[in-house]
Amino acid sequence: MTHWRSVGLAIALAGLIDSLYLTADSLDARVPLYCPSAGIVNCATLTASTFSRLDGVPVAVLGATWFGLMVMVLAINHESLNYALIPLWAMGVVGVGYLVFTELFVVNAICPYCTLAHVLGISLIIPAAKLVFAD
Repeated sequence: MTHWRSVGLAIALAGLIDSLYLTADSLDARVPLYCPSAGIVNCATLTASTFSRLDGVPVAVLGATWFGLMVMVLAINHESLNYALIPLWAMGVVGVGYLVFTELFVVNAICPYCTLAHVLGISLIIPAAKLVFAD
């Protein structure tokens, strides 16, 4: 059990760091994103689009909050909290689905940092499922 908690914690911490970097960029223009600014891989186009905010809140803040919750649930290490992992993960995946659709079909730009957060978020199902459904 401890192994999967450690794996989940490492994934969630990586996602939190990535999301905090994106948050810093979205809140302070002096924080650079090291990313191409031409073609389909274009962080500037994506992070400047109207879709990078939800009711004025940067989606990176939402991602950082979500990863922060996952870190907390995993770090507390209380078996009863394991059952929160699957619903939290499902909420995150719904958000990822929306964001990936928007990136690919609306804005027509991909941000590697966003993609990293998406992959890390989706991959959290493995440790979450192991912690919830393991004997």
